[in-house]
Amino acid sequence: MKTLPAIAAVSIALVLALSPMIATAAGSITFTSPAAGASYSGSQTYTISGTISPAPTQPDQVGITVKNPSGQTVDIASVTVSSGSFSYSTAVGGTSAWVTGTYTITALDSYGATGTTTFSYTAPTTTSFNETAALLQINATLNKVLANQQTIMSDLGTISSTLGTVSSAVGTISTNVGTILSGINSLTSTVGSIQTTVNSIQSSLPSGSAISATQTYVLVVAVLAAITLVLELAILVRKIS
Repeated sequence: MKTLPAIAAVSIALVLALSPMIATAAGSITFTSPAAGASYSGSQTYTISGTISPAPTQPDQVGITVKNPSGQTVDIASVTVSSGSFSYSTAVGGTSAWVTGTYTITALDSYGATGTTTFSYTAPTTTSFNETAALLQINATLNKVLANQQTIMSDLGTISSTLGTVSSAVGTISTNVGTILSGINSLTSTVGSIQTTVNSIQSSLPSGSAISATQTYVLVVAVLAAITLVLELAILVRKIS
């Protein structure tokens, strides 16, 4: 397949080369390719080939032209004849001149032998691109992405707040547990002190003697202190629960 300037140049060369040699009562050219009813589309390679009858006995050239449905030349070439046959490999498509329709191939050799054949061609369909619609679609997609991002940020904020509340509650529980442990230790210490006092009083008493008023007062105070600690510990546990 050639460009239009190349086609024009080859056309002129073919006219100059073939015109002196064309004679009347010339032979005919039969195409062996493309086959009858051949159909092509897009950008396909194909071969134009045929035979000349009668076969020329002298060196021969065949000029080949391919025209679109409007008669515009879309391909042109000159090939050498060998033993009465010729072949030319080319391709369809590639330029805007290749429109959908029936194409005509014409061959003419140096001695006036001619032949024609046709094939059909389907041009590739072009998909129109609507830039405005594409931009609107992109913008809508971006808005959805932004909305999702805001939702995610809100959810992360809620999760962070909840974690803060849980952390604060854990800290409060830890503090209360520490207070309870401290109260238990204090109660244990007080009970130990009471036990020591009782033991001391018991050891100071003569065998079979009565407890004096002072000793009774000390015991009462110790017991009241123990009861007070137990009540405070119960109140603290109630607050925590």
